[in-house]
Amino acid sequence: MKQICKFNTRPATINNGGHKKGHWIVWLNLQVSEIEQLSENQDEHFQATTERLVLADRSISAFLDAVDSAHIAEATTEELESILRFFQSENDVEAWKAIRKMQIQGYDNSEKVNLFYFDGLALWLDKATRVGLVNSITIEQKAKRNTTCLWFGSHSVNVNVDVALEILSQLELYAHECYNVTAQHLAQIDKCSTVETLRTFDICADYPEILQLKNAE
Repeated sequence: MKQICKFNTRPATINNGGHKKGHWIVWLNLQVSEIEQLSENQDEHFQATTERLVLADRSISAFLDAVDSAHIAEATTEELESILRFFQSENDVEAWKAIRKMQIQGYDNSEKVNLFYFDGLALWLDKATRVGLVNSITIEQKAKRNTTCLWFGSHSVNVNVDVALEILSQLELYAHECYNVTAQHLAQIDKCSTVETLRTFDICADYPEILQLKNAE
């Protein structure tokens, strides 16, 4: 589980937590930054997003089995290098491919992709919800209803039926474009043959802009 931790000195990207009960413990520290506003008598000067990992063995494959893909998606290239160096895999093309693929999948599932704005409110609807809403709103449309109620968690909004279907259509197209970009990135990783190509690969490239939708009642 990820958590924000504070440190007296700048922490390493990955720390050895020792060997306990047949497993290796490592601490992963990403997005390390200096704390800008220190309280009086505060000793900690750095903070990071930290995750404690229990590994079956001390290998990069065991690390990738344990780490949260959403967390590793946040890693910079330099942080990836530190991780791979810890596992003595910094020059291993297959190790770079594996960690880049996990980054791509984590990024694809993150709020940097799975997000749209509706009247300024940050939201997301998964595939099953989108399909279900299209089906139910189409039925309402055939029943000559003018408006429908859309629920986003605990927030509800009344929307014109035609507008609701148009919003869902735009959202489905956006999701499909994102899917295509992710699939393309994974295919490109498979074709990479050098560490340098994998090192410079941009997992954030080519995704469409986040949708900004409005309720035109």
